[in-house]
Amino acid sequence: MNRLFRIITAYFNHLIKNTGLISVLLLPAALYAAPFQGITQTIQIATKGSVHDIVLFNNEQYALVASGQEGVLLFDISQPLKVKLLSRFNATHNAESIAISHNEHIAYIANGAAGLDIIDISNPNALKLLHRFNTPSYAFGIALSPDNKTAYLADNLNGVTVLDIRNPAKPKQISNIPSKAGSANITLSNNGYTLFIADQSNGVVIVDVNNPHKPIAISTIKTSGQSQSVTLSHDNHTLYIADNIGGVNIYDIRRLNQAKKLSHINTHNAFSITLSKDEKIAFIADLFSGIRVVNIENPKKPRLLKILKTDRAAERTVLTSNQKTLFCADNSKGIKLIMLR
Repeated sequence: MNRLFRIITAYFNHLIKNTGLISVLLLPAALYAAPFQGITQTIQIATKGSVHDIVLFNNEQYALVASGQEGVLLFDISQPLKVKLLSRFNATHNAESIAISHNEHIAYIANGAAGLDIIDISNPNALKLLHRFNTPSYAFGIALSPDNKTAYLADNLNGVTVLDIRNPAKPKQISNIPSKAGSANITLSNNGYTLFIADQSNGVVIVDVNNPHKPIAISTIKTSGQSQSVTLSHDNHTLYIADNIGGVNIYDIRRLNQAKKLSHINTHNAFSITLSKDEKIAFIADLFSGIRVVNIENPKKPRLLKILKTDRAAERTVLTSNQKTLFCADNSKGIKLIMLR
């Protein structure tokens, strides 16, 4: 299933459910768990393309943005109230998601129908293409191994393409993990040994990639919706699945071959999930229904705190390390900055 179809389907579901006006749940401040105590202000940054992903780097001084047809944008965000565009790499026409190397010199861009773009970002004012690796399908998601030697590219109907990236200018495919429904996104465990694949209608596929040359399937978590992305707790014991119309499903995955469902969060079109540093709060990008702020201190009993309205379709969120600013990839409306109390 391609992005356009996923977004259009979500939009019609949005209309059917009459969620054009989001009712904001206002709770007393005493009920909020840190870091969310409310909002001080919001700022909208317009872009020419549809924003699908945002990654912060260089001590959060810069933001690299996947802006669809416009390409890759690099912003100076050192002053959130005065965000400044430094450079644009417009040779990337279908930028979907981004991963940045540990040394923060290289960016790996899932570039839709064009596959994988590898870009030198060492000079923020002059982004440079190092290599383009073409794939058979449509690249949605990208993840790097902890040692930055291997890249995993979610390539929709082609499954997950596994690449040796020790030389970023000459990546080599070393294996492929087939998909039954279309790989939409991927997440790696902290040690890099386990890959979690959001495989849309097939659910979440869990794969042993300790040897990336020979991936071994462990199990599949069947879901009721269309798995779009997965997020892991810091200890890798809990898995949060953004399941589109199936809401958010939370699993205990301490036994990878026997995942145990803990709870469910109702949403309209859950697309991605960001956890606060202390893992007390989940920010759920719910496409046309904005961002759901949920207390997950007890994953067995999640509790909705508030719904933050966005101007278009919230696809991804990223929270600064001080937990004061939430960046939202707001599709055709650009970037939304939400200042938190």
